[in-house]
Amino acid sequence: MGNTPAEQKKSWQQSIKAPLSFSLVMAIIAGVIATISATGGSENPLRIDIGLVAFGVAFVACLLVISVMTMAGKDNPEEMGTGSGVNRSSSTPDEKPDTKK
Repeated sequence: MGNTPAEQKKSWQQSIKAPLSFSLVMAIIAGVIATISATGGSENPLRIDIGLVAFGVAFVACLLVISVMTMAGKDNPEEMGTGSGVNRSSSTPDEKPDTKK
């Protein structure tokens, strides 16, 4: 048990909990702000309907943006950090490359 990558426990950054938590917090903030601002004063009743709509829109929008950014990001291959080509070796950054004529 736990031998395949699907069965291994994922870290907090790799799981779905972080994007869901962030989206939930942003949606709660948007819902509260929309509910209070749509009321229009202390004599009027709270507009819970507008707050719920803002909550749903903010939750879906945040989750969509986070998922697209997660899919778009990818790590560089290991071979890009090795070699002696121009701008590849960072062991001597001030040294100018040899140009042969």
